[in-house]
Amino acid sequence: MMSTQPDEIREWYSNEIWGKQATDDDALFEVMSLQVFQAGLTWSMILGRRDAFRNAFQGWKIDAVANMGPPAVESIIQDASIIRNRMKIEACIHNAEVIKELQEKHGSFCGWFYGSTGEGSLQGDELGGLQKQLKAKFKFMGPEIARMWLFASGRLERPDHN
Repeated sequence: MMSTQPDEIREWYSNEIWGKQATDDDALFEVMSLQVFQAGLTWSMILGRRDAFRNAFQGWKIDAVANMGPPAVESIIQDASIIRNRMKIEACIHNAEVIKELQEKHGSFCGWFYGSTGEGSLQGDELGGLQKQLKAKFKFMGPEIARMWLFASGRLERPDHN
């Protein structure tokens, strides 16, 4: 008999996280990073490993992840409980470093993301411009990953996520 755990996790994510604005920089970083890891994979696969990702990436604490060096990357790559993609792991570390710079300049990552990148619903050229801005700042943030992160983090109006 199949476990319903992946469906329960997905339902929890859809009800508690998806489409809602984060108020904590580390939480917003986690949503971003899970989007990075989800590229080319299913949400069930990523959400089923959420706790393992949180453990491997020190609770998605931006300062801790930004300070991860090559030994930490090698350790994470050995962790069979997560997605062991070196490019995605290194992208998350790089993105944490960028976020620290944004925090220094703007006071908080959430403040920059929800305020400095514009407010309200984005359409056409505005969305495309923001996707380009995110791609220029962050690694592994192509247009589709950026779009899904914008939806997941409540930056764009929430579509159905079933």
